[in-house]
Amino acid sequence: MESRIVESAADPAGAPLLRVDRIAAGGDGVGREESGRVVFVPRTAPGDLVRAEIVQEKPRWARGRIKEFLERGGEIRPAPCPSYAVCGGCRLQHLTPGEQRRVKRDLVEQALRRIGRLDVPVPDVIAVGSEFGYRNRVTLSTGVDAGQAVAGFHRLFDPGAVTDVQRCLLAEEPIANAWEVLREACERGEWKIPTAPETRITIRAAAGGNLDVLVRGDRPVASGAVRRLMNSVPGLVGWHQATKGREPVRVAGRETLADQWQGVDFELPADVFLQVNRQVSAEMDRWLDRRMGDLVGRRVLDLYSGVGARAIRWARSGARVTACEVSRRAAATCLQADSGSEGRLVVLSDRVENRLTDLLPADTVVVNPPRTGLSRGVTEALVAGSADRLAYMSCDPATLARDLGRLQVAWNLFEVQPFDAFPQTAHVETAAWLHRA
Repeated sequence: MESRIVESAADPAGAPLLRVDRIAAGGDGVGREESGRVVFVPRTAPGDLVRAEIVQEKPRWARGRIKEFLERGGEIRPAPCPSYAVCGGCRLQHLTPGEQRRVKRDLVEQALRRIGRLDVPVPDVIAVGSEFGYRNRVTLSTGVDAGQAVAGFHRLFDPGAVTDVQRCLLAEEPIANAWEVLREACERGEWKIPTAPETRITIRAAAGGNLDVLVRGDRPVASGAVRRLMNSVPGLVGWHQATKGREPVRVAGRETLADQWQGVDFELPADVFLQVNRQVSAEMDRWLDRRMGDLVGRRVLDLYSGVGARAIRWARSGARVTACEVSRRAAATCLQADSGSEGRLVVLSDRVENRLTDLLPADTVVVNPPRTGLSRGVTEALVAGSADRLAYMSCDPATLARDLGRLQVAWNLFEVQPFDAFPQTAHVETAAWLHRA
């Protein structure tokens, strides 16, 4: 893309001139001062030449705020969200969808090379569905702004404060509509947004459009107000409250949210995790299913299995599946949803570290760990244990690269594939397929 030049004023003190050469894992552009110190600058693109005001300093790095652009690099666009200038939720809206995917591919490739010492080709990021309106779950932080209670996302340069968000463009339409109704009811005085420290409001949508609200925090919304809100928000079927360190308690409506995930019917407790992007998650599963092939009679371990949507499908297809999930409520949800597996599915509620050695051998092992990746004990068990194939579904390129580096003494990395499950953000999902060496 042709650079656009902007006439520069004289260099102000403390505002270095920076050429952005890449985007870091958090979504900020990366430039270097003449001294070599790295400066992270949000809302920039590879190739930008900017003058940046330093707003945070460390011995080896700093964070800057754009004062002016002298040249524009990568493929940019006006951010569609009116809150983008101050909201810290999205980090890449100023880039075109194609540029966002190139950035994410580079993040995966750099992590594999620099952290895992792995030189493997990384294909283009797979994207399906819309770049907006894809999240089936949105969590809003609460706070006070100019004396008014607000709910939204933490601010870009002031993470202790909350940006009031009227409508999140990433939310599925039922969630966005519900939040608008809840805001209007608050403005009419029908309820008060709780602003106790660390309060979060999560709105989740089922495939059919029904909704559940979970408020985490020490100040619950009055039950009378909740019942009135239940009648005014279309599709709202449940409201739950969870104080710190405790499981959610139903305040009104249904105990669980009925949802369907790739042909499996679930009754979801308010705090159970499920992937937020339905279309990309389904595409990832299709990618994985093609590599796993015919499952009849095969022994499969589904580790960090969540509610077990994959495990149930594989058992229905004839595999003998053991699912292991630390969340007791998620494991119970999986057992409740299991049908058609004809006894081929075993669900364990425990830490993978406690069970893996005894669960091996297996034909195929699938791991889908949290952002922190695999513990050292799990990687050692996978190195020592007996299995022919290993699939690693990752939500963090850095921990994926670290773990693949540890596994390569016994496993050959056959293929990696990034997926754009979180457009407008710097997050990327990556699938890795390995064969026993």
